[in-house]
Amino acid sequence: MDLAFWRDLSLFYLFTMQLIVTLLMAVALYFLLRAVVAMRRKATDGVRFARRYVAVAHNRSIQLADRAATPLIQVHVWFARAVAVVRTLRPGRSFTAQTKESSQ
Repeated sequence: MDLAFWRDLSLFYLFTMQLIVTLLMAVALYFLLRAVVAMRRKATDGVRFARRYVAVAHNRSIQLADRAATPLIQVHVWFARAVAVVRTLRPGRSFTAQTKESSQ
């Protein structure tokens, strides 16, 4: 048993240790990658689920806002009509003169 034998044996031992560590890291990274893919799939499903309910809430809020605004718009229309009638019926102002002023 000369020195070359021990050199070869120690190189084999060091190579084997490095190989084991490399294989363990490869296995760990493989399972980590599978876990990330599974989590991404779950997150994508969750985002789709949330997006659907956000769209439902958005549409419902628009419906409720329209329902709440309709009486206010009707009151505004009624008030604007009353103001227009009062302006038209004021003495000293003719309807044609008012129409000419508003078109300029």
